[in-house]
Amino acid sequence: MSDAATGSTRDRFLHGDLRFEDALKEVTGTDLDRSHLWHILEGLASERSVAAPVLSAHDARILDEAGFVSDPVAVASARVDRDIRMQNLVHTSLSIPEAAERLDVTAARIRQLLSERKLWAFTSGRHRLLPPAQFTATGQVPHLDRIVPLFDGDMHPLSVQALLTTPQRSLIVDGEPVSIVAWLTGCAGTEDELDQAADAIASAQWESA
Repeated sequence: MSDAATGSTRDRFLHGDLRFEDALKEVTGTDLDRSHLWHILEGLASERSVAAPVLSAHDARILDEAGFVSDPVAVASARVDRDIRMQNLVHTSLSIPEAAERLDVTAARIRQLLSERKLWAFTSGRHRLLPPAQFTATGQVPHLDRIVPLFDGDMHPLSVQALLTTPQRSLIVDGEPVSIVAWLTGCAGTEDELDQAADAIASAQWESA
Protein backbone atom coordinates (compact mmCIF):
# COMPACT_ATOMS: atom_id res chain seq x y z
CA MET A 1 0.00 0.00 0.00
CA SER A 2 1.35 3.45 -0.93
CA ASP A 3 2.08 6.18 1.60
CA ALA A 4 -0.75 8.23 0.06
CA ALA A 5 -3.18 5.38 0.67
CA THR A 6 -2.54 5.61 4.39
CA GLY A 7 -2.40 9.42 4.57
CA SER A 8 -5.01 12.13 4.81
CA THR A 9 -8.31 12.03 2.95
CA ARG A 10 -6.98 14.71 0.60
CA ASP A 11 -3.80 12.79 -0.19
CA ARG A 12 -5.62 9.51 -0.75
CA PHE A 13 -8.24 11.18 -2.95
CA LEU A 14 -5.72 13.08 -5.07
CA HIS A 15 -3.58 9.97 -5.39
CA GLY A 16 -6.54 8.00 -6.73
CA ASP A 17 -6.80 5.62 -3.76
CA LEU A 18 -10.18 6.96 -2.62
CA ARG A 19 -13.40 7.20 -4.61
CA PHE A 20 -15.26 10.52 -4.58
CA GLU A 21 -18.24 9.13 -2.66
CA ASP A 22 -15.91 7.64 -0.03
CA ALA A 23 -14.02 10.92 0.29
CA LEU A 24 -17.36 12.71 0.62
CA LYS A 25 -18.36 10.43 3.48
CA GLU A 26 -15.06 10.95 5.30
CA VAL A 27 -15.16 14.74 4.92
CA THR A 28 -18.85 15.39 5.57
CA GLY A 29 -20.17 12.26 7.26
CA THR A 30 -22.76 12.02 4.47
CA ASP A 31 -23.17 8.58 2.93
CA LEU A 32 -24.53 8.95 -0.61
CA ASP A 33 -24.37 6.35 -3.32
CA ARG A 34 -23.82 7.08 -7.00
CA SER A 35 -27.53 7.34 -7.79
CA HIS A 36 -27.79 10.26 -5.36
CA LEU A 37 -24.62 11.83 -6.75
CA TRP A 38 -26.09 11.61 -10.25
CA HIS A 39 -29.07 13.69 -9.13
CA ILE A 40 -26.58 16.31 -7.94
CA LEU A 41 -24.83 16.30 -11.32
CA GLU A 42 -28.17 16.65 -13.10
CA GLY A 43 -28.97 19.64 -10.91
CA LEU A 44 -25.65 21.28 -11.75
CA ALA A 45 -26.21 20.66 -15.45
CA SER A 46 -29.70 22.13 -15.26
CA GLU A 47 -28.49 25.29 -13.50
CA ARG A 48 -25.63 25.68 -15.96
CA SER A 49 -28.08 25.65 -18.88
CA VAL A 50 -29.90 28.68 -17.45
CA ALA A 51 -28.12 31.85 -18.42
CA ALA A 52 -27.13 34.01 -15.46
CA PRO A 53 -28.51 37.56 -15.52
CA VAL A 54 -25.98 40.13 -16.65
CA LEU A 55 -25.17 42.77 -14.04
CA SER A 56 -25.04 46.40 -14.97
CA ALA A 57 -21.64 48.08 -14.71
CA HIS A 58 -22.92 50.00 -11.69
CA ASP A 59 -24.11 46.88 -9.87
CA ALA A 60 -20.95 44.96 -10.75
CA ARG A 61 -18.80 47.79 -9.32
CA ILE A 62 -20.80 47.85 -6.09
CA LEU A 63 -20.40 44.09 -5.66
CA ASP A 64 -16.67 44.31 -6.38
CA GLU A 65 -16.23 47.07 -3.83
CA ALA A 66 -18.14 45.01 -1.27
CA GLY A 67 -15.77 42.09 -1.81
CA PHE A 68 -18.13 39.82 -3.73
CA VAL A 69 -15.71 38.27 -6.19
CA SER A 70 -17.00 35.95 -8.88
CA ASP A 71 -15.41 32.62 -8.01
CA PRO A 72 -16.64 29.66 -10.11
CA VAL A 73 -15.20 27.18 -7.61
CA ALA A 74 -17.00 28.85 -4.70
CA VAL A 75 -20.28 28.99 -6.65
CA ALA A 76 -20.01 25.34 -7.67
CA SER A 77 -19.07 24.32 -4.12
CA ALA A 78 -22.10 26.12 -2.72
CA ARG A 79 -24.38 24.42 -5.23
CA VAL A 80 -22.89 21.01 -4.53
CA ASP A 81 -23.15 21.58 -0.77
CA ARG A 82 -26.82 22.46 -1.11
CA ASP A 83 -27.52 19.50 -3.38
CA ILE A 84 -25.67 17.10 -1.08
CA ARG A 85 -27.72 18.28 1.87
CA MET A 86 -30.90 17.87 -0.17
CA GLN A 87 -29.97 14.36 -1.29
CA ASN A 88 -29.10 13.50 2.31
CA LEU A 89 -32.52 14.77 3.40
CA VAL A 90 -34.19 12.62 0.73
CA HIS A 91 -32.03 9.66 1.74
CA THR A 92 -32.91 9.89 5.45
CA SER A 93 -36.58 10.88 5.23
CA LEU A 94 -39.43 8.44 5.83
CA SER A 95 -41.92 7.31 3.24
CA ILE A 96 -45.58 7.33 4.19
CA PRO A 97 -45.56 3.57 4.99
CA GLU A 98 -42.38 4.01 7.08
CA ALA A 99 -43.91 6.91 8.98
CA ALA A 100 -47.04 4.85 9.58
CA GLU A 101 -44.91 2.07 11.05
CA ARG A 102 -42.99 4.53 13.22
CA LEU A 103 -46.22 5.98 14.66
CA ASP A 104 -48.03 2.63 14.72
CA VAL A 105 -50.89 3.93 12.60
CA THR A 106 -52.14 3.27 9.08
CA ALA A 107 -50.80 4.95 5.96
CA ALA A 108 -54.25 6.53 5.56
CA ARG A 109 -53.83 8.15 8.98
CA ILE A 110 -50.47 9.61 7.95
CA ARG A 111 -52.07 11.09 4.83
CA GLN A 112 -54.82 12.56 7.02
CA LEU A 113 -52.25 14.12 9.38
CA LEU A 114 -50.45 15.60 6.36
CA SER A 115 -53.68 17.04 4.98
CA GLU A 116 -54.43 18.54 8.41
CA ARG A 117 -50.87 19.96 8.52
CA LYS A 118 -50.02 18.07 11.69
CA LEU A 119 -47.08 16.45 9.93
CA TRP A 120 -44.84 17.91 7.25
CA ALA A 121 -43.76 16.27 3.98
CA PHE A 122 -42.13 17.32 0.74
CA THR A 123 -42.37 15.82 -2.72
CA SER A 124 -39.41 14.04 -4.31
CA GLY A 125 -40.19 12.58 -7.71
CA ARG A 126 -43.47 10.71 -7.29
CA HIS A 127 -43.10 10.26 -3.54
CA ARG A 128 -44.00 12.27 -0.47
CA LEU A 129 -41.26 12.09 2.14
CA LEU A 130 -41.39 13.02 5.82
CA PRO A 131 -38.08 14.39 7.18
CA PRO A 132 -36.73 12.58 10.26
CA ALA A 133 -36.58 15.71 12.46
CA GLN A 134 -40.31 15.21 13.14
CA PHE A 135 -39.83 11.83 14.75
CA THR A 136 -38.31 10.32 17.86
CA ALA A 137 -37.12 6.71 17.97
CA THR A 138 -40.61 5.57 18.95
CA GLY A 139 -43.02 8.21 17.70
CA GLN A 140 -43.59 11.84 16.82
CA VAL A 141 -41.87 14.84 18.42
CA PRO A 142 -44.25 16.05 21.16
CA HIS A 143 -46.48 19.03 20.35
CA LEU A 144 -45.22 19.20 16.75
CA ASP A 145 -48.79 19.14 15.48
CA ARG A 146 -49.21 22.62 17.02
CA ILE A 147 -46.14 23.93 15.22
CA VAL A 148 -46.26 22.48 11.69
CA PRO A 149 -49.23 24.67 10.59
CA LEU A 150 -47.03 27.74 11.20
CA PHE A 151 -44.56 26.83 8.46
CA ASP A 152 -44.75 28.90 5.30
CA GLY A 153 -45.97 26.57 2.58
CA ASP A 154 -43.40 27.98 0.14
CA MET A 155 -40.39 27.20 2.32
CA HIS A 156 -37.73 24.96 0.84
CA PRO A 157 -37.45 21.55 2.59
CA LEU A 158 -33.89 22.36 3.67
CA SER A 159 -35.10 25.60 5.25
CA VAL A 160 -37.80 23.80 7.21
CA GLN A 161 -35.35 21.10 8.30
CA ALA A 162 -32.89 23.77 9.45
CA LEU A 163 -35.64 25.65 11.25
CA LEU A 164 -36.51 22.54 13.25
CA THR A 165 -32.97 21.48 14.08
CA THR A 166 -30.90 24.67 14.40
CA PRO A 167 -30.56 26.25 17.90
CA GLN A 168 -32.73 29.35 18.20
CA ARG A 169 -31.54 32.40 20.18
CA SER A 170 -34.92 32.82 21.85
CA LEU A 171 -35.24 29.22 23.07
CA ILE A 172 -32.94 28.84 26.07
CA VAL A 173 -32.46 25.75 28.23
CA ASP A 174 -29.84 25.76 30.99
CA GLY A 175 -28.38 28.94 29.54
CA GLU A 176 -27.91 27.53 26.03
CA PRO A 177 -30.01 28.01 22.87
CA VAL A 178 -31.76 24.86 21.67
CA SER A 179 -33.56 23.82 18.50
CA ILE A 180 -37.32 23.83 18.15
CA VAL A 181 -37.29 20.02 18.16
CA ALA A 182 -35.28 19.96 21.40
CA TRP A 183 -37.52 22.63 22.91
CA LEU A 184 -40.72 20.74 22.09
CA THR A 185 -39.23 17.45 23.28
CA GLY A 186 -38.28 18.90 26.65
CA CYS A 187 -41.23 21.21 27.31
CA ALA A 188 -44.52 20.42 29.02
CA GLY A 189 -46.55 21.86 26.17
CA THR A 190 -47.93 24.87 28.04
CA GLU A 191 -49.38 27.71 25.98
CA ASP A 192 -46.47 29.94 26.98
CA GLU A 193 -43.89 27.35 25.86
CA LEU A 194 -45.66 26.77 22.54
CA ASP A 195 -45.97 30.52 22.02
CA GLN A 196 -42.20 30.80 22.45
CA ALA A 197 -41.65 28.15 19.78
CA ALA A 198 -44.15 29.90 17.50
CA ASP A 199 -42.36 33.22 17.98
CA ALA A 200 -39.03 31.56 17.09
CA ILE A 201 -40.56 30.24 13.85
CA ALA A 202 -42.06 33.61 12.96
CA SER A 203 -38.75 35.36 13.63
CA ALA A 204 -36.73 32.85 11.57
CA GLN A 205 -39.16 33.07 8.65
CA TRP A 206 -39.11 36.85 8.76
CA GLU A 207 -35.30 36.94 8.74
CA SER A 208 -35.12 34.58 5.77
CA ALA A 209 -37.76 36.46 3.76
